[in-house]
Amino acid sequence: MAAGALLEAGLARVLFYPTLLYTVFRGKVPGRAHRDWYHRIDPTVLLGALPLRGMTRRLVEDENVRGVITMNEEYETRFLCNSAKVYNWSPEEAVRAITKIRSHIHIRSGQLEVLKEFHKEITAGAAKDKTGHTSQT
Repeated sequence: MAAGALLEAGLARVLFYPTLLYTVFRGKVPGRAHRDWYHRIDPTVLLGALPLRGMTRRLVEDENVRGVITMNEEYETRFLCNSAKVYNWSPEEAVRAITKIRSHIHIRSGQLEVLKEFHKEITAGAAKDKTGHTSQT
């Protein structure tokens, strides 16, 4: 099992940049092959592909972006991206909203589990901040 996970992680790293180039290409071609880099959820929230450094000024000035939430691995954002938007969605609610707006994406079960764990930690941290001590759940 551990060898399979290592192979999967290694393969993901190897394929990241070619798939990023494919995404850039799809954003530039006209017609049916075109895929928008992002879609608007509301006046201040966009949902889309990894925002690259070269897009930052336009996203901030033209699109009013003030923060980025990503499910990318650290190695995917290290060189290409700049370093809270808050809806208080459960992981399941967030996935439903994402797939409704960007139907071509697929959240894998492992990603959903990470979201659930992150949500659990964030809500526990928020409870601690409000009361001054950790809540028991």
